[in-house]
Amino acid sequence: MKKTVVLLFLFMTALLPVMSATPLLAEDNAAVPVVQEQERIWTVRVSSFSKADTAWNFMSYLKGEGYKPIMVYLYDSKGNGWRVVQIGDYPTRSQARVAGRIFKKRTGLDYLIRSMPIALLEERTLDSRRSPIPSNKAVPTARAAAAARTDRAAVEESSAVSQKLVGAPESLFYELDQRDVLRATGHRQQNVILARIMIRRGYVEDGLRLYARLLRIYPDDVELREEYIGALIDSGEIEKSAAMLRDWLGHDPHSPRALRQEARLRLLSGDYSVQINSLDYLLRLRPGDTDSLSAKAYGSQQGGDWLSAIESFSELIDAEPHNYEARQALSSLLMERRPRLVLTPSVYLQSDESVTTTLGSRFSMQLTDQTRGEFYYANTRIYRPQQDGVEKINKDVNQAAILFKRDFNRVFTGIVGVGAFEGTASGVSGALGFDWRIHEPGTFSAMIDYDNPWLDEPSAANYEGRYSQLSLTYDGFYNDEWGLFLNGQLRQYKLESDRNYGAKGIYNIILTRRVLADPDLFVSYSFYRSFFKYDDENYKPFEVVDNESIHTLSASFSKSICDTIVFQAAGGIRMDEFKNSPSYFGGPSLAFRLGRFELSLDYEYSSDSGLAGGGETQFLSGGIGYVF
Repeated sequence: MKKTVVLLFLFMTALLPVMSATPLLAEDNAAVPVVQEQERIWTVRVSSFSKADTAWNFMSYLKGEGYKPIMVYLYDSKGNGWRVVQIGDYPTRSQARVAGRIFKKRTGLDYLIRSMPIALLEERTLDSRRSPIPSNKAVPTARAAAAARTDRAAVEESSAVSQKLVGAPESLFYELDQRDVLRATGHRQQNVILARIMIRRGYVEDGLRLYARLLRIYPDDVELREEYIGALIDSGEIEKSAAMLRDWLGHDPHSPRALRQEARLRLLSGDYSVQINSLDYLLRLRPGDTDSLSAKAYGSQQGGDWLSAIESFSELIDAEPHNYEARQALSSLLMERRPRLVLTPSVYLQSDESVTTTLGSRFSMQLTDQTRGEFYYANTRIYRPQQDGVEKINKDVNQAAILFKRDFNRVFTGIVGVGAFEGTASGVSGALGFDWRIHEPGTFSAMIDYDNPWLDEPSAANYEGRYSQLSLTYDGFYNDEWGLFLNGQLRQYKLESDRNYGAKGIYNIILTRRVLADPDLFVSYSFYRSFFKYDDENYKPFEVVDNESIHTLSASFSKSICDTIVFQAAGGIRMDEFKNSPSYFGGPSLAFRLGRFELSLDYEYSSDSGLAGGGETQFLSGGIGYVF
């Protein structure tokens, strides 16, 4: 009895936000003038409630997840009031769509994109539980209501009357209240909806038990069985879902529903070849099936078969021309794999009047299905005027290199390169390494660089400075929230005709936390440790920092202003254990995408250069890219 009461409570509490939400009008039912486009705002509507306590509890949940939701009080066509919870307001529909997709990916909750007048948004926003409820200005006549609907249709092609609700098809909830819904749906559908909402709200075990009980009541319902297995897979019940699929396929080896879920299961376990085979079989049974095409496209992309992914995404877009996510995925794949040319100019200013200017260029293209080639050339000029006790520097360094990256499988990429340089000295450089995705959110990399020009210390340019390096790196990001970066380096420096100057050891640890999803806001803590040992204590033509032990707190911010412009900013404070005062750094950046052109502009100021002489630095860089 107690268990039944608990389930009934969960049923009523969980269903209320969805089932009792009738279509909401963006305006009252009274006739209103046509609103100019610039006076409207686009919002991401995530739920609506009739009960105040439930609405404010949901607001508290979103705030705990890092969002800044607002509550707007709107009336439906019957004059019923609803507390509508929205996240963000945006000047364009595309920005709101991006925010909605990020919200759904992070929370698993549905959303709607709706526009409304800015004046109405300000008038109907509820700031707290004590905020007075705005009055309904609707005119209770059929003629006035019809006039209002006509005016709204002139404002928006899709009127507010036809808006869909969160979590259920419009045909089920259109102009219905909770009692109507319960009368309109049978026992099976009511409980299926309840199971979905239980899982969405975090009552996963209760929702799965309800699915299992329904399947015992309706054992021949293949749609219900497919949904239950899908819920098991989403909840990480891999063994149980695999056992049910084996039993299902044992009785019906050609069931499209069973094969589709098996493909999902194979995708999660990393068995991409079996997944693609299952989907190919489904597509032979049902050519053009968009669900199978979509699963194959994303599975091929994750499995590293980018050619198959491009082909499947193209077929999917032909079948669903308005599939925005598929178009975005295809565009990203083409941008990544097509030939690309990037120019990277930069200027580095130091307090001792050293100026380092670099004009770099990089051309990369796919040579074969598995191999990508890259050509790099850069000209670097290092200049510092003569000063008391400081020698003059005036050097030009030219570098050129060819790099090859080969994907041996979906988790392992080999890297090899060769190059040459001249200016401070002349020589041949080399590179050898690999990237190994040891698990889904994390990659381990190793790289050996041989005989590169020493450019980060200006004084080294006068002594034919070069270095060789071994670098080991782990870079992972977990649950779209936590990031961990580990790096260790061992460098050997040489001056003047292969004379060993010293060795430097470095290790760096960075822990990152994502605070907000839209706009993106990250905070980080890092610890950097380095130590330098001279090969000959009697030979020190210039000073190098012997020891560094630096703690850094930083934050970075990113916001899409529109479809083509992204604004970013980063900054922080450092404390070196070997120095008496902290230092700080920061600066903004802008990125533009105009068709196949990509432009960027970055600036950073630092109050401490990190070199032996110390002093502030400024770094200005840019990028001009073109995808062929």
